[in-house]
Amino acid sequence: MDDGQFSQQPRAAQMLRRRHDFLRSAIAPNRPLRIADVGANPINVPDYDALLTLGGCEVWGFEPDQASFDALMADPRPGTHYLQQAVGPTGPGLFYPHPQSGLGSLYPIRAASVAFLGKPGWHRDGVEPIAMDLVALDDLDETAMPKPDMLKIDIQGAELDVISTGRKKLSEAVCVIPEVRFYRIYEREPLFGPLDVELHDQGFRFHRFQFTKSMQVMNSQRARLAGKALRSQMMDGDAIYIRDPETIGNWSAEQVRQLAVASSCVFGSFDLTVFCLDELVRRELVEADVPARFVDTLPTWMQKDR
Repeated sequence: MDDGQFSQQPRAAQMLRRRHDFLRSAIAPNRPLRIADVGANPINVPDYDALLTLGGCEVWGFEPDQASFDALMADPRPGTHYLQQAVGPTGPGLFYPHPQSGLGSLYPIRAASVAFLGKPGWHRDGVEPIAMDLVALDDLDETAMPKPDMLKIDIQGAELDVISTGRKKLSEAVCVIPEVRFYRIYEREPLFGPLDVELHDQGFRFHRFQFTKSMQVMNSQRARLAGKALRSQMMDGDAIYIRDPETIGNWSAEQVRQLAVASSCVFGSFDLTVFCLDELVRRELVEADVPARFVDTLPTWMQKDR
């Protein structure tokens, strides 16, 4: 994309380009941010999309659904590698399809749960699961996918299966962004608690939520209640985990650089970016004024008057 094309993009994209260009020049990462995207269904625009456009990341996307995979391959972008593969404990598995894109899962929908959430139509009787082969992240060699800096995962309940069988592959990652469930909608799906424990055991710490989603529960006055205003049952959301920041002194310099890029250009935790830049200053790998110059790239409303 040339400068003329980019100037027509929303201001947020222009600001992201400014931050990315500064970091690329000031801290000189050895390579683009490596992202593994498990559940790369193109129905949603990922948070790394603008960074991918800038050439600032490389993506390995996993999508077993034929239609979704075909959509990804119809317009492959530079820096993307798509694998038509279901990820989980290596071996045979069952996939429960759903006519509504994004609701298919390795777990069947739980009728009582979706009825309580006012979505009884999400449950379909007589759904025949599709047999498929699963592969663990740890069983993928370097030619299939190198160790990622970031894992993004949204596969409707099976996130824990992927993370728990990817310990070696995630051993150098600096952030994981899983969809987490607070109210079960699939049979036997793990909820937020066990996933949080597994990530903690792997050396990650909860940073913040990217977003959460709530729904209005089924009730007799549902037709009269404003759906957008009255959604009391939290259902799920995307959580951001980062490698334990208290151990940053033990990280490689490249891990520090890559978290600086991810926090600035993917999930917008700019104070965390400065934290990483401070560490690079401490190691005498960048000039002492780099953290202050990074703050200058942020919108003025984020900066205190000097």
